[in-house]
Amino acid sequence: MAVKAQYTPQFDNECTRAFNDADYINARYKCAELAEDDNAEANFILAALYAKGQGVVKNKQKALEYLTLADEQGHAEATFNLALTFELGKVVGVDVEKRKRLAFDYYLKAARNGSINAQRKLASRYSNETSVVYQPEKAAEWLTAAVEQGDNKAKLELGALYLKGEGVSKDQARGLALIKGSADAGYDKAQFIYATLIFKTEPQKSIGYYQSAAKQGNGFAAHNLASLHFNGEYLAQDKNKAHEYALMALKQGVPQAEMFLVNEHSNQSATAHQASTRSHDALTFEPPQPSQNLSGFVLQFGKYAERENALRVAQQLDCKVVELAGFYYAINFDFETYAAAKKRAQQLVQTYNIAMPYIRVASDFNFAAKR
Repeated sequence: MAVKAQYTPQFDNECTRAFNDADYINARYKCAELAEDDNAEANFILAALYAKGQGVVKNKQKALEYLTLADEQGHAEATFNLALTFELGKVVGVDVEKRKRLAFDYYLKAARNGSINAQRKLASRYSNETSVVYQPEKAAEWLTAAVEQGDNKAKLELGALYLKGEGVSKDQARGLALIKGSADAGYDKAQFIYATLIFKTEPQKSIGYYQSAAKQGNGFAAHNLASLHFNGEYLAQDKNKAHEYALMALKQGVPQAEMFLVNEHSNQSATAHQASTRSHDALTFEPPQPSQNLSGFVLQFGKYAERENALRVAQQLDCKVVELAGFYYAINFDFETYAAAKKRAQQLVQTYNIAMPYIRVASDFNFAAKR
């Protein structure tokens, strides 16, 4: 059972202070005292202690009992965790269908009580086209509620809906503003996505966001910096820096960055450089066989962004075409997992090897798979 208690100022007492100081034995006794007075936060922390065996003998049944008490007392995060417990099948004796219904009901209750985690979770359900509860307008409503509470992850997701016009009226300016707000607040995924979307119009600003995201361990941003340094595109051509960023990207699970490792791909330098200086006619490469989606990836058609190229490749890959500030992108956000997106990226590397300087990996907007 995964129960995660978080510190909040309104629950500042000996119980919460002991828990946040990792003084779990003391937390167990202090929280038990408060729990007798129907303190919801104390019950929630006790659930976390028993779930993880911190300061007490691990006991999932006791954890569930305390979690249920905290939920009944109106603790939004306890309700969210209870929903997660049912969704993950951690409650014995409940059949699958009932478990799914209970999980959804608890997510809804938690969201209504102000749980940002639940609001984002519901949004991911409502925005999933394969879900029986698919209602993108409700996804937008819950993301808006989370944004109003200052959640930066929700800002990114809501921005994506505005860019796509899904559940809301399509509004490119508002979508970009939301994503930028999330990026400026330090969310590395938003920094990466915003950098990718503005790359052609504001490359230097874009690079700054890539660098910030890479420092936080974002492998996709590191991949793009490796590409830029490798080819001398807007940055000084530096094979050693490209190698360093490529290693960072590989460590974070971005296999296509391997092509920028100097020792293994040194003889690709001339080919890649030639590709970056040719006219747009050089980009009339044969695309791979049509796939279901190209989620999480933006194909930027280099310095020679031509609508006909974008349309042709998008048609072959079953992607949409998005125009931003006069540049064309083939884009789609529908992969359900990052693993699937990465696998697709590997296929693109093999097929579009000579055009890799123009392929930017953009993160998947479907966050359900990460939860």
